[in-house]
Amino acid sequence: METKWLEDFISLAETRSFSRSAQLRHVTQPAFSRRIQALEAWAGTDLVDRSSHPTQLTPAGQALYAQALEMLQGLQATRAMLRGQSAAAQDLIEFAVPHTLALSFFPTWLSGLRERLPSLKCRVAALNVHDALLRLIEGSSDLLIAHHHEAQPLALDPQRFDMLELGQDHLAPYTVPAADGSPLFAWPGQAAQPLPYLGYAPGAYLGSVVDLLLSQSGAGLHLERLHEADMAEGLKAMALEGQGLAFLPHSAVQQELAQGRLVPAGPGPQALLPLRLYREKPVGKRSPKSAAQALWAHLKQAAG
Repeated sequence: METKWLEDFISLAETRSFSRSAQLRHVTQPAFSRRIQALEAWAGTDLVDRSSHPTQLTPAGQALYAQALEMLQGLQATRAMLRGQSAAAQDLIEFAVPHTLALSFFPTWLSGLRERLPSLKCRVAALNVHDALLRLIEGSSDLLIAHHHEAQPLALDPQRFDMLELGQDHLAPYTVPAADGSPLFAWPGQAAQPLPYLGYAPGAYLGSVVDLLLSQSGAGLHLERLHEADMAEGLKAMALEGQGLAFLPHSAVQQELAQGRLVPAGPGPQALLPLRLYREKPVGKRSPKSAAQALWAHLKQAAG
């Protein structure tokens, strides 16, 4: 069944004239009659009493008339709602952010941003780095925030994607303090007593960076890998329980460091991790949302 059949039928019920309804529906009378017949074939019964003048509805037609009005009104209301959401969506910026940054850096950064842009509306998708990257590439997100390491760059074509640097993060080993405030598990440990090590699960972006740091450290590694997690937050929780040392971004442990609940594990391998914002370049039909474009221009000006 097509909705235009219902619209034709409602018109006929109200005008009670095939010829008049055909004019109002901008079709010929034979074409209009065929569409009413098609609706009757779909319903499996006569809807119009063609023996009466002016045209009258059968009892089945009267029942369908009430239902058709309700259905079309519901469809129109739904269409209006969807169009309203589409217009509102132009003001909503979709961010793809890896879990760790979504829980640590992003809330503070957004709070500072809203002091200058109080009407900023956004939605954040907290994902692993791979999935966050895919959301940007596939166009499901307007912007991507992620760590960067020169040895582990994100697979984004600079010819297609723009980048802005938002700041710096710092990756280093942390542990709970001992009673005297010194690190409970002090780097680099001893061969006879390896340090309990909390590591990232295979495939984790920060895990790849840590593995690179350890391979380049040049010192003997005295680590016993006791626990793995996909996210820095999971490793931080274990470190806070005194289960070992973990390499964590500074953005994820600022509060714990200020409270003295975590301390640096010592002069172990460390890395600066720029925090970067990415977007797809506006080319041809691939134009960004007006809100996303305005935010990018604001951040670019601030960076400049």
